[in-house]
Amino acid sequence: MNETNRRGALAAAALATGMAAAATSAEAGTKKHAHNLAEQVDALASRAAIEEVLLDYARGNDHADEEMIRSCFWPESAHKHGGYEGTSMDFVDFAMKILVKLKYCEHRITNISVRVDGDRGFSECYYLAHHRRDNKAGTGEEDAFFEGRYIDILERRDGVWKIIHRRGMSDWNSPVFPAESPYSELPAGTHALRSKDDPYYKMLALFEAGS
Repeated sequence: MNETNRRGALAAAALATGMAAAATSAEAGTKKHAHNLAEQVDALASRAAIEEVLLDYARGNDHADEEMIRSCFWPESAHKHGGYEGTSMDFVDFAMKILVKLKYCEHRITNISVRVDGDRGFSECYYLAHHRRDNKAGTGEEDAFFEGRYIDILERRDGVWKIIHRRGMSDWNSPVFPAESPYSELPAGTHALRSKDDPYYKMLALFEAGS
């Protein structure tokens, strides 16, 4: 092989090596991008699922739906809120004694912040609660308002997100306001119901049936 041919062969070999290295690098970059994209999609889907858990907790309170409230927590979930500290399941027992006596209840969930690390999640949200109840004297009804936060650690098991540890903060309570008239005097069919007779459940059933 003469000098010219030898140099040409070396150049061709170097070019082939460089192209192979570039192809390998590009493939690795593509895999890394796909991996990162999958993680981002999973994080977004997880955030949406966690937000639904927080909203279901509020909805369950508003309609005194014990089954829905319990569905937000894993059976061994730990719970601390106000003067209560124990399991989340026992907290639901405690809360239901209050909820079933209310004439009306509304929880608004805002400022939702979620972090996801694999099958573990961390969230903080703010709540504003409105309770309509009988006054202590039994002479009428009253309105009370509460503000606070829910700080939660969640776990995903078999694709399902639930709370494993909740810290409820009671940041503010309003003075009590006497109600001008009983909640039951609102026109029928125009207000929330404290049961599964509420339009939410009926409309959801229609949606799930494809109607």
